[in-house]
Amino acid sequence: MSLSPPLHTAFSRLYAGYARHRKPMHMAIPTLKHYLIRLQIEGSAHIAVGDQYVAMSPGHLLMLHPGQSYDLRIGYKDPVKLEPLSKVHSFDYYFIINGPWLDAWWDEHQPASLSAHALDDRMLTLWREIMQEQRLQEMHMNDIVMYLTFALFQMFDRKLKQTSIENIDIRTTRIAHEMKQYIDRNLIESFTVNDVAESVELSASRAAHIFKAEFQQSIMDYAIDARIALACERIQHEYMSLEQIAELCGFQSYTYFHRTFKNRLGLSPRQFRDQRQLQGEIQ
Repeated sequence: MSLSPPLHTAFSRLYAGYARHRKPMHMAIPTLKHYLIRLQIEGSAHIAVGDQYVAMSPGHLLMLHPGQSYDLRIGYKDPVKLEPLSKVHSFDYYFIINGPWLDAWWDEHQPASLSAHALDDRMLTLWREIMQEQRLQEMHMNDIVMYLTFALFQMFDRKLKQTSIENIDIRTTRIAHEMKQYIDRNLIESFTVNDVAESVELSASRAAHIFKAEFQQSIMDYAIDARIALACERIQHEYMSLEQIAELCGFQSYTYFHRTFKNRLGLSPRQFRDQRQLQGEIQ
């Protein structure tokens, strides 16, 4: 279908957001007024599908149309008995959206209410860009938001054409990328392999095996590389002391930061800063 409808008539409502839950939560809407799209990013939840509750794990995509019911339960071992988990963790992206363009898209694709896919960094980036753009505007809709939304639904098209029955390779890939996203979001914080493993509800040994098989390096090696990359960016573009940069990049001491930086790049942080400043002056 065309991705270039008149912008002022494409959507009557469009709001993108995210939700993080650390306590049990139950939300029930008997009849939806708008389309609701929800992607589980981290943790778990249960959604009512027909006469039963289905577990949602990272990568599960919920797509509901106006008139359907919405019954979401987070933080329960048994969603019927409402027996709470000892540790609750759920993180999702969502869309509340309506309009003629989406009516036509829905009629054409007839998406399943619930499907499972490997998390896709490009899809997540589009979703985040929509949320960021909406935060910059008093109104939730502008041309940028709408075109990003068209692009995101193109990504949905691709996902829906793939099978929704995941094999073990897709599941482990999804879990590995979820761990990577957890690390990227928490770079400036102190965390352990156990913390990363708990974010995907696996043992530390199993999580470490899956991550290394997918990315060819250990969890903590990836975290160090990502922190060093962040430090390099800040050294080049921010006027802070090297000690401040070390702390803001998740290193617990400057001594450790200095040693690790030099081991990885062959230069000390100060040598790296001096080299970049000299290159800037020459250019």
